[in-house]
Amino acid sequence: MSTPAPDAATALVSVRDLKTHFPVGGGLLAKARGKQQIVHALDGVTVDIMPRETLAVIGESGSGKSTMGRSILRLEEPTSGSVSFRGKDVTSLSREDLRRQRQHMQMVFQNPYSSVNRRNRLVDIISEPLRVHGVGDAASRRARSVELLELVGLNPDFLHRYPHEVSGGQLQRVGIARALATGPEFLVADEPTASLDVSVRAQVMNLLKDLKEELGLTLMFISHDLAVVSYIADHVAVMYLGRIVEVGTRQQLESEPQHPYTRALFAAAPKPDPRQRKTEPVPLGEVPSAIDRPAGCHYRPRCPLAMDICEVEYPRLEQKAHGQQAACHAVPSAPLPAGATALPLTTA
Repeated sequence: MSTPAPDAATALVSVRDLKTHFPVGGGLLAKARGKQQIVHALDGVTVDIMPRETLAVIGESGSGKSTMGRSILRLEEPTSGSVSFRGKDVTSLSREDLRRQRQHMQMVFQNPYSSVNRRNRLVDIISEPLRVHGVGDAASRRARSVELLELVGLNPDFLHRYPHEVSGGQLQRVGIARALATGPEFLVADEPTASLDVSVRAQVMNLLKDLKEELGLTLMFISHDLAVVSYIADHVAVMYLGRIVEVGTRQQLESEPQHPYTRALFAAAPKPDPRQRKTEPVPLGEVPSAIDRPAGCHYRPRCPLAMDICEVEYPRLEQKAHGQQAACHAVPSAPLPAGATALPLTTA
């Protein structure tokens, strides 16, 4: 995976300085007067996702996790920046070219009930991507739907049921089957277990992990559940107010998190063994508004390590002593090898 300026030629998905801003309130008059407010949902994200890896994206609600996934697939139109898939710039594709590209890039949504048409039978839900992309005839699409149902662990008898006739876990499996219908290489899973019962979550997680290995998928897994992330992730990106503040392997972030926000997230996660509990400082106050963000480092008002420089300069995302990258003035950077120069990183 994934540093902000690695050899992007080997990355399946390469994101560069991606920004997605949403104007809110005020109407046309406020816009004409230049007083319209802007939500900086995504504000300069740079990351690479390597083939067959799982990149987990974590952070508090409102950090920009879902917007990042939707912007990469252009379900939300980015304000600026670029996303390339196998070297092709997705952000510059025409509507028709983007439609064809989506055969290779699909999404599993958080709420299975709100992501399907409840008037359709499951066979129609699963086969819809095939119909949209003009793949096969009615008979071959039905045969593919049966194959996909079996792949996600459901009986073919489910084909003619309606969404209200199956459980939430079963319907999420249908959503996964629909996402796999066109044979994509890249899958964005947006908190796919968040709306499920605890007893069902492990089954869906095991299914995704098995499908990744069996089909050679590359996953971007969005979650706030650190236990789930620990189980499925190869690399982890931590987001705060629209920016990545730390990124590294799962082992690096679990054993030696560098950014104070990452440390607070892992310290707040429940641990069954009292001897493993840590006493990291809890972040002060509430998450600032994405409309009116603090100057300098956005985490500064809540950070126990804040310094004077944090008030005026947003920190670069750079390599730290334990190998991962973090955007924090208070954490010492890793020394560069003799004769090496720093990589050009986006600071936005």
